[in-house]
Amino acid sequence: MSEADRLNQILAESAPLVAQCLSGLGRRAAFPKGIPYQSAQAAGTTLNATMGQVTDGFGDPLALPELAGSVGDLDQKTCFLYSPQSGHRALRDAWAARQRSRSGQCQVVTSTPFVTHGLTQAVSIVAEMFADPETPILVPAPFWENYHLLFGLRIGASITPVPLFSERAFNLEGLRSALARISGQKAILVLNFPQNPTGYTPTTSEGEAIVSAIAEHPGPLVVLLDDAYEGMVYGDGLLGRSLFWDLLERTDPKRVLPIRADGTTKELFFYSARLGFITHGLTGAAEEALESKMKCLGRGCVGSPPGPSQALTLQALSAEGLEGSIHARLDLLRRRYSILEQRLLEVKSPLLSPFPFNSGSFALLQVSPSVSAESLRKRLIDFSAGVIAIPEVNAIRIAYCSMSEESIPLLVDRIEEALGEL
Repeated sequence: MSEADRLNQILAESAPLVAQCLSGLGRRAAFPKGIPYQSAQAAGTTLNATMGQVTDGFGDPLALPELAGSVGDLDQKTCFLYSPQSGHRALRDAWAARQRSRSGQCQVVTSTPFVTHGLTQAVSIVAEMFADPETPILVPAPFWENYHLLFGLRIGASITPVPLFSERAFNLEGLRSALARISGQKAILVLNFPQNPTGYTPTTSEGEAIVSAIAEHPGPLVVLLDDAYEGMVYGDGLLGRSLFWDLLERTDPKRVLPIRADGTTKELFFYSARLGFITHGLTGAAEEALESKMKCLGRGCVGSPPGPSQALTLQALSAEGLEGSIHARLDLLRRRYSILEQRLLEVKSPLLSPFPFNSGSFALLQVSPSVSAESLRKRLIDFSAGVIAIPEVNAIRIAYCSMSEESIPLLVDRIEEALGEL
């Protein structure tokens, strides 16, 4: 029996839904018993000649002083030697504790977060693990453009967009209808709140209805929670925690598999770190089997996650002032959001209408069909203003997260001026 077959058998016995949902690649994947595997087994030996990394001969890095002098009191081994494929255990445990502290006292046991090379790779691993070309991929639209690459280009699957809004509220009936159409076949539902590009988070009641709709689905269904912007919520009565926890508590693990992708990029405002995490509800032998498969997919793509980012993140997670620093930045974002919200209320042009937004980093502005969003984007560059055009919905996205409070009203002024000339 091959190692992949052994892992598949474990999943079939311990987590049959997961075994049923694996893609062809997911079924074939198993962490090879090559260099990283054998090196891990030899850890602690006196004469260790396994890993091809230059050390002092006794297990410590022989880092260049020009680099070593820049990392301060960070752990040199973590910074300069290869990371374990699934990430350093201390960081995984620390991130798990952070997740749990934000779970609203959820009592469901989860896997230990698996470290990836950014949240993008986390989504990519989930896509490769569970999506085949014929797998339906349901995504509330408009959505992050990179899903086209991760599911479409790399897997060959077709994304089924589900309109995000109905009457300026979450389109619950649209979600129910989309789920009904794929009943009985393996499918993946991607939920991203706060959402990119609209900056929308459902209300508490909308969140409860979303979970109920998923819980009623007969499966098999993988629900990927892209929680990139978790915590960036500014309005009242909105979801206070990731739907991951609600789905773990209220769905049948024989029919629904919730998987969470999150990371340091937005949660810790650490954009260059390229650290993401994959978390799910499997434990024991099933968790070990799935982790082996994830390690295989990670090693076969970008290798192990970056060490310096892990060292910096671990140090930050143990710092006493971390939450205060995060809240100070969230307060800044909340002010920027409020300024943009107020200025958009003053817009008189019938050519511009904002989508609902209450969280995250963005606002999406619907442009009249008489004007091309791409034309508006290009014209705004002439006004020394940059926005992103979303041609699929003829809209422009404003990343107010990167703008000063003083410049936000000025940007809207220039959008109105540019519209007047088109």
